[in-house]
Amino acid sequence: MLSAKRLAASSVVATAAAGTMLFTGGGVAQADDVPVWQANCHVYNIFNTGGMSNCELPTWHQVKLTCIAWPVPFTYWKYGPIQYGQNQSWASCDSFNALVNVEVIQAYP
Repeated sequence: MLSAKRLAASSVVATAAAGTMLFTGGGVAQADDVPVWQANCHVYNIFNTGGMSNCELPTWHQVKLTCIAWPVPFTYWKYGPIQYGQNQSWASCDSFNALVNVEVIQAYP
């Protein structure tokens, strides 16, 4: 069982670490981010079922797919995870050969 002194010391360390993260930005986007339309972003169609995106310059981006559902044709959107820079954002439609459009959009973490 931890003593009261150890618990107090660990809470001080945790509070200091949280304060440091607050003042250093803690993973917030850098000031040199560029808009997604200027970041040389690329999108790829994956077997007409999914898609991915990545960007050459530092920006937050996300892949957006437009898919179609059968037998009653209606469209829906699927989004990949938010990624930074050259990391890849992937998504896929719910059925084979359902991809209509793939695009990269600006994302905000």
